Amino acid sequence: MLLSLSVLTHAALAADGPSLYFRQTIGAAVYSTGALSATRLELRTPLHRSDSVVFKATYAGAGVGLQVSPAFVGVGPRISIAPIDVFDLNLSAARMLYFDGGLGLMTFDETSGRTGDQRNARSDDGFGSGAWVATAEPTLKLKLGPLVAFGAWAVDLVHLERPADIVAPYTYEPLRGLVIAFDDVLVEQQVGLLYDALPEDGPSLRVGLIGRDRFAVVSGDRTTSAGLMVAARPGIKPAVPTLVAMAQLFFTDPDREVLSPPNIAIGARWEIDAPLTRSPIPELSP
Repeated sequence: MLLSLSVLTHAALAADGPSLYFRQTIGAAVYSTGALSATRLELRTPLHRSDSVVFKATYAGAGVGLQVSPAFVGVGPRISIAPIDVFDLNLSAARMLYFDGGLGLMTFDETSGRTGDQRNARSDDGFGSGAWVATAEPTLKLKLGPLVAFGAWAVDLVHLERPADIVAPYTYEPLRGLVIAFDDVLVEQQVGLLYDALPEDGPSLRVGLIGRDRFAVVSGDRTTSAGLMVAARPGIKPAVPTLVAMAQLFFTDPDREVLSPPNIAIGARWEIDAPLTRSPIPELSP
């Protein structure tokens, strides 16, 4: 139901000392339909740096993340580490609150029947609850000339609190768009190959192919899709966002035929990495 955007953008110049990192993402999608705001705020410090192509922007950081949508709100701590420039790892925990009203959690006896029209037809079956989620997100990226390749994974350990009157074995979870068990492990993989159409250190435009596979280990629900992605940043000032559009056809899904109407998503992302200390003013020679 809700949008999940994974975008590889031009790397900003990393701060040489401790910095405050802020990222704001907003997005919306149809087929499945939803909207999401995701906010990250971290205190970061550089790790080993050198002139090597893989040690120019390393860092470690800790902070907090906030996700808000019409179906839920989630907040919790985050730890991020990039020991080399081509690999980074995010670890997070979140306390989730799902709203009652048919947009979020909904009882299921099997993994089919979770598309928007099917859920809307039985919106009275929705219920509110809380959950604890622990997440690990490793990402590997590589740039060879104008080509950018990346693989991003997410593993979620989910514990949903079952209300006393709920006996169904599964529930629809709106952020991942899957029917899951109340205690489940969710795995997602996104891969992409993009063409960098503009020079670095200026406005950016990347176009290419992206694929996603998402499944729940306990319930067995799975959805696989692939399609096109465009990511553009029309300027270099901090107020200018990276704009993203994706269209992905479904290939594995219990509720959709192969090549059924694609998932279409749009989003915008702002990133600021602000140094906490000013660079010293060089002394003038007499």
